[in-house]
Amino acid sequence: AAATRRAALRRLAAALPVASSISVAALPVAAAAPVAALASSDAGVGTGGTAIVENGVVRVPLEYIPALRAYVVHYYLFGERFGAVVDTGSPFLTAPATCSARSYKYRWGCYRPELTRDSGYADTYVALDNNLGTVAWRKAGFSFDPKAGEGDRDLVFGVFGPDLLDGPGGVFLGLIRETDARIYPSFLGQTGYESFCVDLRHGGGGGGPGGCGPGDRGSPELVLSTEPLIRDEGDYVPLVRDLNRRYHASVVHYAAKAAAVYVNGNPLPLTASKPAYVIFDSGCSGMSVSEDLYDDRSVRARRNREKSLWGDVVVAFATRDGGEVRLTATKPLTTAVDNRTLSRYRGPIIVLGLAFLDGLAMTVDAREGRVRFSR
Repeated sequence: AAATRRAALRRLAAALPVASSISVAALPVAAAAPVAALASSDAGVGTGGTAIVENGVVRVPLEYIPALRAYVVHYYLFGERFGAVVDTGSPFLTAPATCSARSYKYRWGCYRPELTRDSGYADTYVALDNNLGTVAWRKAGFSFDPKAGEGDRDLVFGVFGPDLLDGPGGVFLGLIRETDARIYPSFLGQTGYESFCVDLRHGGGGGGPGGCGPGDRGSPELVLSTEPLIRDEGDYVPLVRDLNRRYHASVVHYAAKAAAVYVNGNPLPLTASKPAYVIFDSGCSGMSVSEDLYDDRSVRARRNREKSLWGDVVVAFATRDGGEVRLTATKPLTTAVDNRTLSRYRGPIIVLGLAFLDGLAMTVDAREGRVRFSR
């Protein structure tokens, strides 16, 4: 299950030292099958269009791949087109170390090492589920669309070896911007984008203060901006950095404190001394919760004779202006996660994936610590 894998796959950011190898680490994925740059017959929602670049803003179409239960963004390295899961739960740009149209169920793009350069960062040896393999860290020219006038940027990226691609994982484009100094360079840290919007609405939002800004495509897209996308005229949910600053997570997750959590209409026991930190993760298909919270929920469901352990799930957040935002899902695929894969926090942690985010536009101002959800 995708949510189960993500509990183990977060260790890469926690373990990566600069210029040295690691013995155990893992890489975030989003789906039940490898991710790739797909043939058009495999594509789902949002397959049309090209990147648009204007005034420091890049808009890139997303594809929903039903077989993967994930949204894929396309990009170019050294002029070759690749695909990756758009992932707000990880920091890195990655690519597969393959050059085969028939490998791993889907087409990924063709990696050509002779067109890349040494990044100055040592390769890392990682454990991904039951597979062990090497991630090489290389450098090459990157763009979302060579014809959009964006221009190539030399970026450091991770290359997954065949041993890792044989498993259930895939490649991803990570959107976590801020990491500890010892961590390898993040994608957003290298490109200078301060804000982004993962727009998973399927009818368009018409722009304006509640959406991803003027120019909405009317179909799923990724918007990246060098300036904040959330303006002062609109409300938002404050993000918190506690998992990084207080509990030693190696990255600054896009996380907020839950005001309340309801499952099948019953509130989960939350306290002010140990709040529930909620991570917003577009690279996760369902939901993950900390082990203690999962066990407590199991006991309560049996006691109440509930028909479903995780049936109707509602997670509520307080906004800056005193309002409330609720994210909901029905029977999300839910698994327990070991808190140690995320931080040293011993209270409840909840990771919300596409079961809660699909159909919404999620706008994040990374530096300002703001997130807004729009329908």
